Amino acid sequence: MKIVIRTVFFHFLCIVVFAIFYYNFKKDFVSNIGENKNMLDYLFLSTTIQAGVGMSDIYPISIYGKLLMICQQLIMIMTHVFTLYFFNL
Repeated sequence: MKIVIRTVFFHFLCIVVFAIFYYNFKKDFVSNIGENKNMLDYLFLSTTIQAGVGMSDIYPISIYGKLLMICQQLIMIMTHVFTLYFFNL
């Protein structure tokens, strides 16, 4: 049960941390909905990436935005692999 709680906490932490990164690097992202993006928009972007759903209305336009998004996707994939490994022990 501790593994489940730690995994859920880790995912929530990743969502918040990457939302802050996306907000700080907002010049590297463009939106279809207009230029007035707030923290909730970046939290939504981070949640969709962490959940593996895909992209939202905001997407990266620079190499830094793409690399930041790739880092979150790789962390998400590695977390799922490690979680599946621990549950199959």
